[in-house]
Amino acid sequence: MTAARRDPTRIGNARPSQLMTTAGVGAVVDLPGMSVIVRGLDAWGAGGLPISEPRLLAQVQQALPGSGVTSLRAAPNDPQTADDPYTHVGVPVTTFPRWLRCPACYQLLPIDGVDQLELHHRYGRRPDLAKWVHRHCPRQSVAPAKRRACIPARFVVACNRGHLDEFPYVDFVHQAAQRPCPGPQLEMRDAGSVLGPRVTVSCTAGCGATRNISSAAGRAGAANLPRCRGRHPHLQTYGPCDQVLKLMVLGASNLWFGVSVSALHLPQDDPVAGTIAEHWDVLSVQPSEEVLAAVVAGMPALHALRELSTDELTAAIQAERDRRAQATDDQPLPGLLDAEWELFSHPTTTQHDDDFLAVPTPTPERYTGLLRQVVQVERLREVQAMVGFTRIDAPAQGDLQPTFRAPLSAGRVGWVPAVERRGEGIFLELRESEVVAWSAQVEDHPHVEALRSSYARWRSNRDLSPDPGFTIPRYLLIHTLSHLLLRQVALECGYSSASIRERLYVGTRDRPTAGVLLSTAASDSEGTLGGLVALADARFLGRLLDQALEDAQTCSSDPLCRERVPESPSDQLHAAACHACLFASETSCEAGNRWLHRGVLVDIADGLAIKL
Repeated sequence: MTAARRDPTRIGNARPSQLMTTAGVGAVVDLPGMSVIVRGLDAWGAGGLPISEPRLLAQVQQALPGSGVTSLRAAPNDPQTADDPYTHVGVPVTTFPRWLRCPACYQLLPIDGVDQLELHHRYGRRPDLAKWVHRHCPRQSVAPAKRRACIPARFVVACNRGHLDEFPYVDFVHQAAQRPCPGPQLEMRDAGSVLGPRVTVSCTAGCGATRNISSAAGRAGAANLPRCRGRHPHLQTYGPCDQVLKLMVLGASNLWFGVSVSALHLPQDDPVAGTIAEHWDVLSVQPSEEVLAAVVAGMPALHALRELSTDELTAAIQAERDRRAQATDDQPLPGLLDAEWELFSHPTTTQHDDDFLAVPTPTPERYTGLLRQVVQVERLREVQAMVGFTRIDAPAQGDLQPTFRAPLSAGRVGWVPAVERRGEGIFLELRESEVVAWSAQVEDHPHVEALRSSYARWRSNRDLSPDPGFTIPRYLLIHTLSHLLLRQVALECGYSSASIRERLYVGTRDRPTAGVLLSTAASDSEGTLGGLVALADARFLGRLLDQALEDAQTCSSDPLCRERVPESPSDQLHAAACHACLFASETSCEAGNRWLHRGVLVDIADGLAIKL
């Protein structure tokens, strides 16, 4: 963390995967002693080690045109010096919000511009004990190390363009003051009440100004807030913006939504072309044939190229350069899921490597009418990269260029943060004929029509054009099956439900697909332990599906849950689904718990359920 009048100091720890899900660039992170915001990539230096995944890099470059991105990189980290407070290696953060509240005297104090706060840190050896303390608190006479930590003021303001700012406490309190204020001295007090928020901010300097925070809440409260000034605290920049600000509580789930994309490593048919594509960031910048030959001879990862002559190697590199230029200039890149679907739907043990192995296994007898095949993915490698983030409104599923995507950096840094994980999974492919027949049968079902109307309102509320190509019944079926099975296997596989991720293969109207991959992975190079892939065996999977469908018949929130259908003006994108029956954690669901309905698999809505 960069603090006023101090060099950077280590104040906490985070897992690499958190930088993609909950603690990415621009996210407010709640640490044991304080609240911080993750700085932009400009402050990260050169980043960590490069991560090679050509298909994903090409997709990121297409999502960030003109950004000059040439590589994916891990977070800066040096495990050898993790306990050394004088080696400043890590992800930079800064305190946010910069208004703190003393829990002893209730004063509101800004970090900037006053000499009331002190960052107390025990030489960096205990980052979890880092804290801000009130130096001149009238109710604490003990040494700073024993004083209670000041807590972050709990309110901030944001706009839907991705800007985030401090709550304007001074102007807000004195907006209706009767007497001039000699100098603001604020305090915040709160009391429990069933009638509404009782958080009061008062000025004790003699002007008598006081105001309840509730007058800034909701649409009516927006009139009591100033216009957005276009602040990006993670970049420490301001810009033009005329949007209405919205009062936000620190820690709100809609304060940050990461915009990321992931790809699975796939074994290459041509080892030469695959090696060149995988290490393109190294091979493409060599100045001469002599240097290129030395690089190939010195890098163990390039052993597949050592049998090529200099002319053959040069020609292969030029062919890859031409292929990339054509894909960039003439046509869009193929979807990341297309190649994965081809491999999963036609698995073979001959096409594998150290990071991928998929083996077909028998399908549970009772579900052969719905499932075409089950595949045990014994080894997989997933790379996830971040391209931006949004606030207040989550981006649409698969949209890497939402209208108000906030940037990760103020300038061109040439890379984006990424994380790679190795693990295992289960792939289920549904019978296309059954999905097509059922989708046509329920196309005009009242629940599907209600979701279609709600989807139109959802896109209209976010200034998005209509999406007539989205196949609602197909997505409902695949996504609901995924969540039912995900929640059930988490009880037996030895991993938490939050560590199991879904990957949906829904396709398009022109190229429909129907499959789901449930996987778990870890950032450790050895991967995971095999507890999930073992459940793909027919004797286990059949029992798990039976139990999942039985549990879906009832929900502890019934009848409210089973009778839920979105109606105007609601823009909810789920029906019979809630936290008690179908919802999964944000790290597991790739659709933000949208497009879920128990009625597509169990008979709780007349004529909607598919026949198993």
